[in-house]
Amino acid sequence: MRKKLNSESGLTLVEMLCAVIILILLGLLLNTGLQMAVRSYRDLTAQSEVELLLSTAVDALANDLRYARNVNGSGTTFTYDSDSYGENTGLGVDGKGQIVAKNGSGEKRILSTGAYGAGGAYKVAAMEITLGSAGDEITFTIALKVETSDGRISAGTPDGGVSVRCLNPKKD
Repeated sequence: MRKKLNSESGLTLVEMLCAVIILILLGLLLNTGLQMAVRSYRDLTAQSEVELLLSTAVDALANDLRYARNVNGSGTTFTYDSDSYGENTGLGVDGKGQIVAKNGSGEKRILSTGAYGAGGAYKVAAMEITLGSAGDEITFTIALKVETSDGRISAGTPDGGVSVRCLNPKKD
């Protein structure tokens, strides 16, 4: 028994410090890897949500403009009668970056505030709707750009925008 107590086998202080340093380095590598994975996940999620907002906004605008009546104006300045938003409706983007329909009775959002993410995480950075006509046929071209509120991630309609043919161009 005395022999075991006098034995000099074991770890020295230097060996112990080396083991601790190696464990710390491994922990730092793991932490950095996890942070990169979380950042990548957040960026991919934001890109998906920006593209979803873009698609939803274009669909909502196209559906309303497709059935527009009494279209007046030219270029990017026009009004129309809408089943959803009333007479003499114009479209625009408010100060929060949300699409609104404006007429004499005020403004009404095209999409709910929830479509723009929690706390307004996403916004419409640019919107241009152009009225075009050829004979009795009226078309609208929708060009949108949607981005995160910090502007890091964005999505937009293809060059030239999305064309929508008006099915009810004539006055009632």
